[in-house]
Amino acid sequence: MPQKGIQTVLKNLAVLVQVMPDFLSKKGGIMQEFIAIDFETANPKRVSACALGYAKVYNCELVETNGYLIKPVGGHASFQSKIHGIKDEDTFDKPKFGELFPEIQDIFKYPLVAHSLFDKQVLNALSDHFSLGLSFEYIDSSSLAKEKLPNLKNCKLKTLVKHFGLPAFKHHDATEDAIACAKIFLKLREQGKEDSLQFFGDKAAEFKGIVMGILADDEVNYKEAYELLYWLEDHPEIAEQHQNTYLKTKEVLEDDYLDRVEAIEMKTLLESILKTL
Repeated sequence: MPQKGIQTVLKNLAVLVQVMPDFLSKKGGIMQEFIAIDFETANPKRVSACALGYAKVYNCELVETNGYLIKPVGGHASFQSKIHGIKDEDTFDKPKFGELFPEIQDIFKYPLVAHSLFDKQVLNALSDHFSLGLSFEYIDSSSLAKEKLPNLKNCKLKTLVKHFGLPAFKHHDATEDAIACAKIFLKLREQGKEDSLQFFGDKAAEFKGIVMGILADDEVNYKEAYELLYWLEDHPEIAEQHQNTYLKTKEVLEDDYLDRVEAIEMKTLLESILKTL
């Protein structure tokens, strides 16, 4: 074969290798391969990832899981440590996300699934902070659960694990949360056609989904409030349309804490907003 022909073949093979994960994941309109992820954060800032867990699925089977501790940007806040148990002594000698990235970068080449939009926000913030230039496809399994199981009291991980009869897991352990998310997503795909799976593009619908998700269990917690605030900051056109919501959310989180009174105020506000969406 002429040298030019060999170069062409090699070039085509290189392209095929690059697109193969995407082809496998969408073959026939059904995701054959994806990776479920979960971040734990060390403080209220979305860039403060202190743990990452993932669960890789191929052909509807869990084939690989792993987790990493990360030295977080901005250090640890005590109230966050109480949630997941990760403290400074656990991460002071661990790599920053930018240092860890070369080891884990292949994770983000696959369609990603996580059980909220919060993990998407964390990943985008990390990409910006460490100048990684990440571009990825993302599905929020909690939004899919709300669509597929509208009569369920809420669509939290623990609720869905119980609903589907899946094994118990340690919540707020990044790897176990990712595994639970992967198994739940597989179960949700059995509920009907996958035509409804969306890699988010409709911002108004996405905003409505966030509000519905926050209100699903009749309470607002600080993580949900931050998820809402960060999303509005990332979508100024929606923040402008719902300026009162944006300003109120920003106000109640000024001290990086959401007390009971503020949580009730947020719940009342979001309930009124939802009626207009």
